[in-house]
Amino acid sequence: MAPRLIEVRQPGQDDLIGNEFVVAGFGTGFEAVVLWRVLDGNGQAIGNGDIQGAGSMGVIRDFGNTVALGHPQARGEHVTLQVFGDDPSGIHPPGPDLNTVRVTLFTSLQGFKLYQVNSGDSLTTIAQQEGQNTTENDIFEANRDRITNPDLIFPGQVFRIPLLA
Repeated sequence: MAPRLIEVRQPGQDDLIGNEFVVAGFGTGFEAVVLWRVLDGNGQAIGNGDIQGAGSMGVIRDFGNTVALGHPQARGEHVTLQVFGDDPSGIHPPGPDLNTVRVTLFTSLQGFKLYQVNSGDSLTTIAQQEGQNTTENDIFEANRDRITNPDLIFPGQVFRIPLLA
C-alpha cells in the first residue's frame, strides 16, 4: 500500500461547519496545491476550490486555509468534504489521495456550545434555553453521531448546540 500524501486533520468526522470553515492537514500536491469540494446528499458539488500552501515535489507540509461555499442554504444538512490531489489526466477523478469527511452544514453557523444533558431535559427545552435561533431538529442533526432517537436522550450526554445567525 502506497503512503498517503494528503491527510485532512480539520474538520473531523461529524464536525459542524458553516458557510466558511477551515480545512487543515498536511500533504503534497502539484505546485503546492490540493483541491477540495463539498458534496450534498445527492453527490452534487455545492462548493469547490483549491488550498494553497501544501508541500510540493514530494515534500509534505502542513496546510490550513479558510474556504467558502458561496451561498447555499443548509440547516443541518449532512454533506461530504473531499480533499485530494490534482489529476490532470482525468483518468482517476477526483484525484489521488482522496480524503472523505462527513460533516454537518449550517450555513448560518456562528459557533456552538457544548451542553451536558440533565435529568428532565428534552431537545426542545435545550434549544430554547441554550440555543440561538436553534430548534430541536438543529440539535438532533448536529449530534446524529450521538443521538439515534430525538425523544430518547440521557443525563450525562454532551451535545453540540448550534448557534445560528
